[in-house]
Amino acid sequence: MGNKHSTGGTKQKKRVVPIHEPGNDRKKQSFLCNLFAKTRFDPAALASTCPPPIGGEMPVGEATMQRERPGMRLDSRLVCKYEVLSVIGKGSFSQVLRVRHRQNREYFAVKLVSSSSDFGAVNNELTILSRVQHPFVIRLEEVFRSNSKLFIVMEMASGGEMYDRVVSKGRYTEVEARQAVRMLLNGLAYLHGLKITHRDLKPENLLYSDPRPEARLLITDFGLAHQATVSGETMKDTCGTPEYIAPETLLRVPYTEKVDMWAVGVITYILMSGIMPFDDDCRSRLYTHIITANYVYYPQYWSGSELAKQFVDSLLETNPDQRLTALDALQHDWVLGEQRPHLHISIKARPASDYNSMQRTKSTRSIRSVTRSDHGHRVDPREVDKLAQDLQRLAKSRAQSQQQFQATKHYGIF
Repeated sequence: MGNKHSTGGTKQKKRVVPIHEPGNDRKKQSFLCNLFAKTRFDPAALASTCPPPIGGEMPVGEATMQRERPGMRLDSRLVCKYEVLSVIGKGSFSQVLRVRHRQNREYFAVKLVSSSSDFGAVNNELTILSRVQHPFVIRLEEVFRSNSKLFIVMEMASGGEMYDRVVSKGRYTEVEARQAVRMLLNGLAYLHGLKITHRDLKPENLLYSDPRPEARLLITDFGLAHQATVSGETMKDTCGTPEYIAPETLLRVPYTEKVDMWAVGVITYILMSGIMPFDDDCRSRLYTHIITANYVYYPQYWSGSELAKQFVDSLLETNPDQRLTALDALQHDWVLGEQRPHLHISIKARPASDYNSMQRTKSTRSIRSVTRSDHGHRVDPREVDKLAQDLQRLAKSRAQSQQQFQATKHYGIF
């Protein structure tokens, strides 16, 4: 399956690469996937040279709720229908309000988008959300448009981000990780059935409907999502978040909805360890780890079973043709588990004292240090272009070396 080491915001403009002939793309993809496929490492040697990070010290995320009434010009239609209660989030070009319907008293979240932001991405998101309706996908209620602003009324997700739960708990137990992944896969299977690829799945874009342990998980933030027009349509845009991006995107080959499944593998690893599977301060080294699927299951952090590792390995597969689909993943033995509809779980954080003696490395950090330091950062297409060129040169060099080796190697008996 691959590397199972049981040693244990500024958005860049999307750049579209010229379309190549389908036959050449398939050959190129197959060649690169084989060349940079997973390789088996010696677990003991790798553990000694790449020690696990210090853990258990991740603090609870700060509350973002602000009780003051927002001082802004609101649409009269919105105010007539909803009572504005508070500001619950702020961005460079948007604010999120907590409101209550004046008649049925139901709570909603309203995203206020100013005209100076990227309306293209917002309109793309609204177009997609207007087509979907699923228990595990955020629900769009209605939209109020003015000359300079958009007021997007959404389902209220008061349970917060998955990111915050991982940070506050340290890591999920295997049972709760299974519950969360099962909901995520159900939502993805629905989206992929509609030919919608999210392209930016990560714990910050997954919200819980309420604070309960058994709350529904909601897929949100469709700003980078792609709606295909025909089955089998491929994409070439370079977009996403660096630590969650799939190898085929970095290799600059046409990709499909399987990029979402790679992100599910990264998220599943995070849930049961509290650290990132792929991480490095140097972006080129980070991308090299990704295209070779170089990750480790540290026993100090990993809360899952061997079957859970097999599930992660089936998603962190460098060849997208061999990577599980959302429907296939839902039938995996680890996901099926006990198939209980409601799992009441209390997650306990790791004792900090057990790991304080270890020194954190720059190449493997907790999810908190990576996500918040790079919050809102997107993949830079220029970096990926340079990496793709370097990989092409490396691929040619390796191919030539292999030919020379095959021409001179000796098969005699020693």
